[in-house]
Amino acid sequence: MGLARRVVCCSLTTASAAVALLAVCIGLLMSGAASQLGLWTALDGKDELKGIIPASHAGKPWGFSLAQMPDLEGELFVVTGGNIGLGYWTARHLASRQAAVVLACRSLDRCEPAAAEIRAETGNPHGAVCMEMDLASFASVRSFARSFSEMAEQTGVVISGLILNAGVMVPPFGLTEDGLETQIGVNHFGHFLLASLLRPSLEAAAASRLGVATVVVVSSNAHYNSYDEGIRPLEELNNEASYDRGKAYGQSKLANVLFAQELAERAGPSGILVNAVHPGAVETNLGRNLESAIQATLGGAALDWLKQHVLPTSERGLWHPKDASLTALYAAVSDEVRKGKVTGKYFHPIARPTTPHAHARNGTLQNWLWGVTEDYLAAH
Repeated sequence: MGLARRVVCCSLTTASAAVALLAVCIGLLMSGAASQLGLWTALDGKDELKGIIPASHAGKPWGFSLAQMPDLEGELFVVTGGNIGLGYWTARHLASRQAAVVLACRSLDRCEPAAAEIRAETGNPHGAVCMEMDLASFASVRSFARSFSEMAEQTGVVISGLILNAGVMVPPFGLTEDGLETQIGVNHFGHFLLASLLRPSLEAAAASRLGVATVVVVSSNAHYNSYDEGIRPLEELNNEASYDRGKAYGQSKLANVLFAQELAERAGPSGILVNAVHPGAVETNLGRNLESAIQATLGGAALDWLKQHVLPTSERGLWHPKDASLTALYAAVSDEVRKGKVTGKYFHPIARPTTPHAHARNGTLQNWLWGVTEDYLAAH
């Protein structure tokens, strides 16, 4: 949702002027004029915006498709936030290839209907099972990891892949159960802890018949727009007075890329392959907090117009999650990644290698963040 965030945060003097500009942009999109003018080609040529929406990707071959997904019978995957949106379609596509999928979700009441639908739609009785986990609570993550490990030991099934998909985007300032700003706490610290606790299971899988296990970290092109220092010092992370919901989101997504690259390095030759992906601007509920930002910036009339004409329908601008999930699936199960031992990379839609922001290529920042995160987790 990086492009949408940039649009709503632009400095326009009135809401009516903003709506007029948006109307022109949408008109260009739907009329085909933007393609004729080469606008989408120009956008796609920039790393930050590569594949951001279907229109900018038009004419470029997809790097991965459902037809390229291998048979996954006998394999187990964990997908965080697997009951809705991008996570739901990621899990559903995995189940359609006969994988067993654990949906790690905050609410079992919301998860169970999604799991039942996945099993019914794929004809895979083991295609989806729900397990409760709240990434805003270290205790909940640790409880999930214990329950998962017990289940794996009892069944003898090893985990083939971990897809760190769940997240929060641009909420009002808040703190997690463990005293962290919500976005960095959920998007980075919670997932870091989960991956650390499941690492022995991933190593066991890599030592099994497959020879590899994959970790996919769902990031965002928003990581190009973090705070100036990239990742703020720990004492500044929770400073409500200087909180910028957009930059805090970008910071959490930058942390995702840094974490993926550091874990890839630390995993070494163990067979654990770790990659970060940006799914594009996707039609999901992740943007629910974006609506309040739009309303605060442009007014209620602008929000109503956007909801009616733009936001609900992927054909008018955004990726549908059934397609947007392909980049994560590429990193999780493709022969190119697993057989080619591809690790420590960053991909944009659809499964195209991309150069991340300079902050994400700062080895010192990468190593510092790992240490800070480990220290905080050890103390909590």
